[in-house]
Amino acid sequence: MSTFNRSTLVKVLEILDSSHAGEALAAAKLASAMVREAGLSWEQVLAPEISAPSLPAPAGRAAGAVAAGSGPFGYRRDQRELSPHEQFFMVLLSPRTPSEIKRKLRGLEARVLDGEITPQETQDLKFMYQSFVVG
Repeated sequence: MSTFNRSTLVKVLEILDSSHAGEALAAAKLASAMVREAGLSWEQVLAPEISAPSLPAPAGRAAGAVAAGSGPFGYRRDQRELSPHEQFFMVLLSPRTPSEIKRKLRGLEARVLDGEITPQETQDLKFMYQSFVVG
C-alpha cells in the first residue's frame, strides 16, 4: 500500500483536456495507474474523503504507516519500472523540475507519446525522473 496524492492526480486529470489525443490518453493511463497502484478504486477516489482499503498491517509495522518502498505520486517502487511517458509526465508535473527543463520537455512531448524517442533521450528522461521526482 502506498500513499496517494489527490492534488497530483488532479494535475494529471487536467491534461485530459488537451487538444492532443495522445497526451490525453497518456494522462488517462497515468491516472488509472496511480489509483490502481495506491490500492484504491475510482469510487474511493471520487468519494469526499479517501479512506484506505482495510488491509491488515504487516508484522512489525504500525497500521497506517507508509510502506518503505512507496515512491513518488503514489507509485510503489518495487512494482515495475515506469514507462518513458509515465516518467515524462511525472517530471513535467513535479514541483522540483526547473521551468527551463519543463519548457524543453514540451518540445519532446509528441515523440514521447508516440514512443519515438531515442535510447539516449530515454536515458535522459530516466535521469530527470531520478533527479526531479524520486531524488
